[in-house]
Amino acid sequence: MKLITAKLKEDLFIFEATKEELEVCSKVTHLALDWLGDEFDARHQDTHESPYETGLELDKKLETLLEEHKDEDIITVKIRAFEAGIIYDAFNEVCNGIPFGRKTTPSLEQLTGYSREELKEFYNRYEKIFLYKFDT
Repeated sequence: MKLITAKLKEDLFIFEATKEELEVCSKVTHLALDWLGDEFDARHQDTHESPYETGLELDKKLETLLEEHKDEDIITVKIRAFEAGIIYDAFNEVCNGIPFGRKTTPSLEQLTGYSREELKEFYNRYEKIFLYKFDT
């Protein structure tokens, strides 16, 4: 992944990702939102909008991007800074073991197609660009 720009004041986050990296971001976001539901809000509060509701919109946006650019190797992703934070929070939840509260929890590999170690590698790539100092 490669950061293009991150401007918090303008609520803009642009990065380039391979198709696989973007697919993983999409899967992880979908999984965290699906399994945590409204509890995602309680874990990642924001004063002016619901992380869960925004995450649902983001999930659709990522799926649309993947469909529109299915034949491209590198995809440029333009999202709001808040949405970028939702992907980061989703990775945190999934890679650190969401306490799903179910007796039979499928493994991450069954849910995403990637092992915990592989997901952490993607998380580290995303975290590196996400935590890069935002322009002011």
